Amino acid sequence: MATNAMGPTMAGGTQPIVRGGYELLYLPDVNNHQLQQEGKSPVFYYIPNRIRMARKDGPDSGDYLFNLIRFAGVQNSQTTVGADSDREVAGGVLTFTVTGAVPEDVLEQSQNAITEQFDNSGDFFWGIRTRKNPLFRPAIITSNITTISNVSPSTTGASPTNVGNDGARSNRRVLRTIGIPKPRKLPRTARGTDAANDSNLDPWYWRMQGEGSGSIDPTGQNAFSSLIGAYPAAILWESFHGTASPVTVIQNMKLKVWSPVVELRIHGEWKSIFEHFSAAASARYLWAKADIQAELNEMRKNGNITVDLKIDPTIPNGDKVQENIEERSDMILEKFMEEAQRVIFEPPKPEVEAAEASSGGGFFGGAGFALKARKDITTLTLDYHETRQLAYLQDHTISSSLSGMYEEMHRDPESEKKYFRTVYLDDWPRKLARVVKPVVNWDNGAVDFMSVDIGYPNTSGELMWSGHAFGPSDGGDESWKYAMTQKNDSDVQDPPEGWSPDKTFIKRRVHLKEPPSDTQDPYRRIQIDQNVIPIDPEPNGRAINDTIVEVRADSAGRLDVGPIKLGVVLQDNTQTIQVTMEPTDPQGNPVGRDPVRFVWNYDDYDQDRLWMLFTGDPEFQPFYRYKVHVMVKGTIFEPGREWEGPWETAAGGGPVILKIPRPGSRGVSPTREIPTFVESPTTREMPATSKSKREREAPPEPERVRGYEISP
Repeated sequence: MATNAMGPTMAGGTQPIVRGGYELLYLPDVNNHQLQQEGKSPVFYYIPNRIRMARKDGPDSGDYLFNLIRFAGVQNSQTTVGADSDREVAGGVLTFTVTGAVPEDVLEQSQNAITEQFDNSGDFFWGIRTRKNPLFRPAIITSNITTISNVSPSTTGASPTNVGNDGARSNRRVLRTIGIPKPRKLPRTARGTDAANDSNLDPWYWRMQGEGSGSIDPTGQNAFSSLIGAYPAAILWESFHGTASPVTVIQNMKLKVWSPVVELRIHGEWKSIFEHFSAAASARYLWAKADIQAELNEMRKNGNITVDLKIDPTIPNGDKVQENIEERSDMILEKFMEEAQRVIFEPPKPEVEAAEASSGGGFFGGAGFALKARKDITTLTLDYHETRQLAYLQDHTISSSLSGMYEEMHRDPESEKKYFRTVYLDDWPRKLARVVKPVVNWDNGAVDFMSVDIGYPNTSGELMWSGHAFGPSDGGDESWKYAMTQKNDSDVQDPPEGWSPDKTFIKRRVHLKEPPSDTQDPYRRIQIDQNVIPIDPEPNGRAINDTIVEVRADSAGRLDVGPIKLGVVLQDNTQTIQVTMEPTDPQGNPVGRDPVRFVWNYDDYDQDRLWMLFTGDPEFQPFYRYKVHVMVKGTIFEPGREWEGPWETAAGGGPVILKIPRPGSRGVSPTREIPTFVESPTTREMPATSKSKREREAPPEPERVRGYEISP
């Protein structure tokens, strides 16, 4: 019957080959001797003996599949969308991919090295004794459990490392063993719960995704990602910028290998075997693979178990082959465990924590085995006997640190930006907030209400408006809060002119009441050019990045003079003062607007006056002038008096005390008499003939009214 390649064997040993910094482990086919006797090509199997970070375009080119992002942010309800309170966060996100693949040229060099080394060799499994080129195949992997070393302490004070196929972690007593103090108890986020439930990550937080079952293709890829706290992020940031890495990737593989034709006998009394494990169980509850292997070797030494392994005597160097199987394979242990699980060991239970395991990595991938509670079945005899080619699962563990970034960045300093990023969470999701406050004196009765519209573009560039109105019923303390998610430049197509991500458009307006007539309210003069006065230009208003925005009535080109008071006291009801006021330019020249007039009498001279002008022109300058006209009423027998002062210039709004001119002062118009009676015949001038010549030629004497001379 024709012989076919069956699979790799550990009987002939292994051969590592390193080329170009890549290391592969080779194994021969168990039937290589028979294959070549039949004129067929020998077959060799390879498996990575070291893993590396994968690259985008293959193992020898392209960027590394690696990225480390560290992030930090201080957020509150005023600055961040979704934040209902103050919160802080700092940490990082680590993503990377590992592979055992090697470049094609390196693989060819490695295979040529095997061919050259064993060409015409007499080795039973490795020797190449045919003209046909050997065949190379990847080894058969039945399982691959991947784990990542952890740079953060666990809740028990240890660094959780190995994760088996059931997700259990072991080696939890490591830090206590080497004297590192137990850290404080971590919050729920660091104990493997959803980190989004808390406002911050614990500084030592570490949660890796991607551990467990990995690719069974020796050249396949395994991707990992981890959310980490501030401390691991800082450690990894510095270490990956250096020549060493604290992160180690471990792959525990199971290879399907074959033995040559062997006769295997295992004999022992289960009672003695059980008692041996019971005596050794005082320091442990669960048994891992390494523990069972050690106890099995011990029982072989003390005679509790006998193992008889015989190799096909026709195989050259059979004693060497037997030694390889004994020392470098799991065949004997596996056959023992197949029987032991039926008699003395319980299978692993999911609820049992691996923290109690005494060594890293349980049997067949991480889980531990416990002794059965029943002892009445331990009096059986263990007898295992088989003669044939046996297939069994062989452990193959490889591990590597994620180094190489330093060399990459040393060759190309710009490459750092591809692998390392810093994200400031203050920037996104950023809330664009505005607080609008009205500034207006509602008591003057001129302003009906004030309005504001705020607009921010959508992704199409169209302004989305939102508005609010302020009125006198608000009490003067109201403010309006506007909020919108801040966009990036690239998020908005065809943005409005003058827009940037931090700017909103604002349109403010002052809405005025109908002004009272002069007779309706003699103490107020309100001039309004238009009832609705826009503060900001049309059509889209003004683009601003201020957070606090005022809607001021005086922004509408306003002149607000008041209270207006007299600078004198009126003594009786014969005295009246009239004031004329009008806007001017900065040089005091009138600008063509209608003047306003106020009159003060004795009964109301202490009543304040108010003058307001709303122009609607933001460039309006509040300059004005006023002129005072004084009148003193006469009596039947005494004439009255009146005089007028010069124009007085003033600027700005607010209170003003009018200067009242005195007769004879500079700039005061000449005083004149106010007639108070009609001439009667009894007071007519006598004929000239009745007066003496001296009396007729003499000038008339001046009259006096309340102490003032009256000119003729």
